[in-house]
Amino acid sequence: MDSQVSNGSGLEAAHITDLLVFGFLQSSKYNFHQELEALSQELPVEVYLDADLEDELQTDGSRASRSFYQGRIEPDSESQEEVIQNIARRLAQVGDEMDHSIQPTLVRQLAAQFRNASLSEEDRRNCLAKALDEVKTAFPRDMENEKAMLIMTLLLARNVASHAPSLLPDVFRTTVNFINQNLFAYVRNLVRNGMD
Repeated sequence: MDSQVSNGSGLEAAHITDLLVFGFLQSSKYNFHQELEALSQELPVEVYLDADLEDELQTDGSRASRSFYQGRIEPDSESQEEVIQNIARRLAQVGDEMDHSIQPTLVRQLAAQFRNASLSEEDRRNCLAKALDEVKTAFPRDMENEKAMLIMTLLLARNVASHAPSLLPDVFRTTVNFINQNLFAYVRNLVRNGMD
C-alpha cells in the first residue's frame, strides 16, 4: 500500500483517512460536536469544523469563519485537504439516504461492544466488520461495492457515536484503521479523482 497520494500535498495514508472520517462525522446532524472538537485537537493533521456547524452569523447576515485547531485551510485553495473534506460531505449526503438501512439494535450492539474495555483494537475492527456484513444486504444494487462498504462503515461509526458520544475517539480510531486495512485503495482513488 502506498503511504502517500501522489497529487496535492502528499498526505500520508492514515492522515487522508483521518480527514475523510472526521469530515463525514462533522457533516452529521447528530449532537456530538463537542466530542468532535476534542477529537480534532488530537489529530496529527489540520482539521476544521464546517462553517455550517461553527461559524457565527454576523449582523450583516454573513458568516464569520472561525478556524480551529492546528491551522487554517484557506477556502479558496483546492488543497488535498479540501478535496477530502468535499468528498466526505458528498459521502455523508449519500449516507443520509442510506441511513434507514441500519437497524437501531445493530447500533446498540456495536456500541456495547465498543464499551467493552477488554476488547483489543483488532477485536473492535472485527466487530465493525461483522456489523458491516449484517448491513450488506441493504447496499444499493446500482452502487459499486467499495463505495457502499465505505459509506456503510462511516454510517455505522456515525450512528454509534450519536448513540454514545463518549465512544467517539474509539469509534473514530477503529473506523480509520478498518478503512486503511480494507478500503484504502478505493479512498486513494476517490482523492485522486476528486470523486466521480
